[in-house]
Amino acid sequence: MTMDAGAKARVREVLLARAREEVAAAQESVVAEQAAGKLDQDSSFSVDEQSQTDEAGGLAALFEETVARQQTALAELETLDFGPRERVSPGAIIGLDGDRYGVGVVAGALDCDGVTYEGMSIDSPLYAVLAGHRAGDTVAFRGRDHRIDFVA
Repeated sequence: MTMDAGAKARVREVLLARAREEVAAAQESVVAEQAAGKLDQDSSFSVDEQSQTDEAGGLAALFEETVARQQTALAELETLDFGPRERVSPGAIIGLDGDRYGVGVVAGALDCDGVTYEGMSIDSPLYAVLAGHRAGDTVAFRGRDHRIDFVA
């Protein structure tokens, strides 16, 4: 099995679209939590309302951290070179035991052209084992042998 440049480009575009959607959703959550964290200063409010406002403000800060992480992941994805690869390295799309992965990408399962792909972070233990290998190589991971079907 191989993968042509057009198919690889489509996977990259799907990954980018997903990452942009995740950033936008996280930004919307920040706005919603910030709005929930505001009390009308011209009205009286209870201690419970004040507590809920403080909690909403804390949640907004957590969502802001999520937005920052997702924006960083998006920026890394936008600059990741998805050119042709012969070895497992960031920017490669690989087949492993019949599954497909985008290397150097933090992403859950996504569909592109009827095929499911998942991201494989360069920080993952599996990547540490696969890095530098070629199509046809077999690697041992967690007590099992895994065959690299293709590298694109």
